[in-house]
Amino acid sequence: MRLAALIGAVLLIVVALFQGDDSPDSWFAIKKIDVKGELKYASATALQKDYQSLLGKNLLTTSLVSIKSIALSPQWVESVEVRKVWPNTLQILVREYKPLAYWGDRQIISTGAVVISPRALPDLPLPKLYGPEDTSDLVLEQFGLISQVLSSTSLRIEKLSLELRGAWNITFTNGVKVKLGREEILERLQRFIAVYKSDLSGRIDQISSIDARYPHGVAVAWKETK
Repeated sequence: MRLAALIGAVLLIVVALFQGDDSPDSWFAIKKIDVKGELKYASATALQKDYQSLLGKNLLTTSLVSIKSIALSPQWVESVEVRKVWPNTLQILVREYKPLAYWGDRQIISTGAVVISPRALPDLPLPKLYGPEDTSDLVLEQFGLISQVLSSTSLRIEKLSLELRGAWNITFTNGVKVKLGREEILERLQRFIAVYKSDLSGRIDQISSIDARYPHGVAVAWKETK
């Protein structure tokens, strides 16, 4: 395949020698960028704009390394496959990051634990993770552990936050807020689940918050009745 491609390139050069007075640099100038891939979050139009700096570059002499560097620059792009289509087209197959959760209010964590900063955040049914700077890996790991503990229940995380002082707090999709503190997070969570299943699941709309930081139980703050 490589030999055939090389022969094809040589033939194109020979043909180009008979193209008249055009500059050799224009013979293989990139005139079209063909973006392909199953795109859900980045549009082909937006990627075309991101890749405009490649237009006019010489398809023959521009390295794939430099092309890939530009092709990977948009936030949603996880990986690319680049193909030179002679004489003037560049074909870029794009694979996007898959979002797992929101990180803070302006970023997204991918399923590969990469934090990205899209120009516009999509409105997706994802949990929201919060924590101090450079703690995304820690928060994501804790999110995974907590999700495993919750897998046998109907409870699902809407928001998980790590405070600056190291305390963990959860808000579930049913609106229940639970304080877990800084230590024995999973043990405290299991203790809360036991109480939730036995005494609280039928009174969700009456609960303001739950403090699970106690060694042998939980404290429930009830909403004020009018």
